[in-house]
Amino acid sequence: MHFTGTVYRNPYWETFPLLQITQGCTHNKCKFCTMYRDVSFKVQPMEWIEQDLQEIASIAPDARTIQLLSANPLAMTYDKLAPIQAENTVTIMPSTPQRYSASASRCSSAQAV
Repeated sequence: MHFTGTVYRNPYWETFPLLQITQGCTHNKCKFCTMYRDVSFKVQPMEWIEQDLQEIASIAPDARTIQLLSANPLAMTYDKLAPIQAENTVTIMPSTPQRYSASASRCSSAQAV
C-alpha cells in the first residue's frame, strides 16, 4: 500500500479497507487544524491507486466499501473517481465526512483536481 505521512482513520469505519488517493489538504489554512500542515496537497499517481486496489482485492476480496484517506479525497474530479468505483464495484467513502458539513465548508475550500 502507498501511504504517505500519518494515516487518519475514521473510527466509525474501522473495518473498511483504506485507500489513499490524495495527500494533504486542498485548503490547509485552518487555524485550528494541524493534521496536514507539513504535507502539500497532491493526487496520488493513478498507477499507485490501481496497485493499492489490487492489493485490497487480494487481502479483502469481499470488501464492498473502501475508506478514502487524506483531508479532501473528493477534490478529485468525477472523471477520475468514477473509474475507480466502476472497475472495482465498491462504495467509496471519504475518511473525514465532517469536513463536508455546512458549518465546516468555510474552512475546506476544495478545488477540483
